[in-house]
Amino acid sequence: MPAKWCLDCDMKHTYLRQMLEWRLEIDHAWSVPVRYLGKGLKKRLPQDIWTALEQTCVGAGIADNWEALTRAMELFRRVSVEVGEYFGYAYPDELHKRITSYVNRIRQMRYP
Repeated sequence: MPAKWCLDCDMKHTYLRQMLEWRLEIDHAWSVPVRYLGKGLKKRLPQDIWTALEQTCVGAGIADNWEALTRAMELFRRVSVEVGEYFGYAYPDELHKRITSYVNRIRQMRYP
């Protein structure tokens, strides 16, 4: 349950949703109001980004959740690079590589 919480609540709702909202605002010149908890993102984000977000939503299967986490991290990186470029910031690629490596090592561990 803690891992599922981290994926769904922390990763997607706290961090990824914020980045998607900023991306939406950039695309619409900061003229579109962002709604509570991402409401309206489906209508306003580019279809490929929305589809990528949908692919981070899975049930209870452990393997499916690992894949969803990988997709969420990839989507976060993709959107963050775009948002960062808009604001003149470089994405911390080295940190991303270290975090991805760490997550992959955890994924390879065997738990009872």
